[in-house]
Amino acid sequence: MVKLTPLNITLACLLVWAISEMNLDTEMTFSWGWLIALCVILSLIDLGFRMIFKDLKKVWFAQIAFILVVGVLMVVIRVM
Repeated sequence: MVKLTPLNITLACLLVWAISEMNLDTEMTFSWGWLIALCVILSLIDLGFRMIFKDLKKVWFAQIAFILVVGVLMVVIRVM
């Protein structure tokens, strides 16, 4: 059974967004290759967090912190 984690939710949201963007007449934000690479990377990071933290509550806190740090870094890099 797959346990629900923040990175799984993030991955599902990204996939839904990419699939919904396919029907638009505009060009996709990123290619299928990058989408597959992002899915693999997020899955491996999720697996890594599960191996490091055995308690699901700690996995949730660690993954939420990871998502927040990555989001803040993306905003800082975008502003610069």
